[in-house]
Amino acid sequence: MRKVKDGQTKCTLDELNFPVEKVKQTDFDCNKNCAYDIFGYIGAEKTKKRLNTCSNIYELVPNNLIFPNVEDILRLHEIEFKASYSHTNHARFYANLEITDPRYAYQMKGTSDKIYPLLRVQHSYNGLTKYKIIFGYFRVVCTNGLTIPVQEMKRFNLSLTGKHTKSILHSLKELDTLLTIFSNEAIQITKAITDKFELLRGRNVVKLEDRVKDVLTENKIGMIENQNFNTVMNIVDRITVEAKRTDLGYKGRVNDWLVYNGINQYLNDDALNISAPEKRQEVDSKIFEYMLANAA
Repeated sequence: MRKVKDGQTKCTLDELNFPVEKVKQTDFDCNKNCAYDIFGYIGAEKTKKRLNTCSNIYELVPNNLIFPNVEDILRLHEIEFKASYSHTNHARFYANLEITDPRYAYQMKGTSDKIYPLLRVQHSYNGLTKYKIIFGYFRVVCTNGLTIPVQEMKRFNLSLTGKHTKSILHSLKELDTLLTIFSNEAIQITKAITDKFELLRGRNVVKLEDRVKDVLTENKIGMIENQNFNTVMNIVDRITVEAKRTDLGYKGRVNDWLVYNGINQYLNDDALNISAPEKRQEVDSKIFEYMLANAA
């Protein structure tokens, strides 16, 4: 396992599926809301670790009922993918399943900038991260997940949630149905989503620094400006580099698509941001919707 930032660790699927159990507290008297403990048995040594304290109504859903099944559903549909996993303190869990199948790739018009679908799965044993499967996209040039417009997210039911075992297992059946629909209607679904990406790509940005400041300000993202770091210029530099990359084909011209991606990269930079992945996704979605509704 490899540490990527304080509290978050990259790991394998097997490392994510460590044994876990719910145990009634019998050593001392306690309130009903903390009458049970959730214990995990970590690593090859199966080291015992308390992950949560809960009531009798908390229903423990082990990771091995979720993450391997998502992979199996993708394989069932013969969809090529690449998976990466991480956890926070063995209590909050995340998977990015990048769909690398060329049948579902999209290339931004007039460029060589390719994007592919992405499934994000999150779960926790401490209740701090709600179970969810979210459909999104990622760019080959930068594998941070890209948000899907809210309207399309609702229209195609591209976000699946659950709380208890039955509802989580039902969501996996919904995922199976969703992937069947996506396989059959990939062109229609991809067009509906990427039309919004193309809308941003078609908006040229002349005053780049002002545009970045505007988006950050309107979305209440703090900006640092001192001798050691400048938030706005850090993002501007990211955007400028991509605009000038000859392999992407933007020919030095900056547009709102590159601005959105520059801010997205900043938000997902583990060296600069310690927020949980679901919080980053929430902020990213707000930025995307703001930029769609408000041109430079």
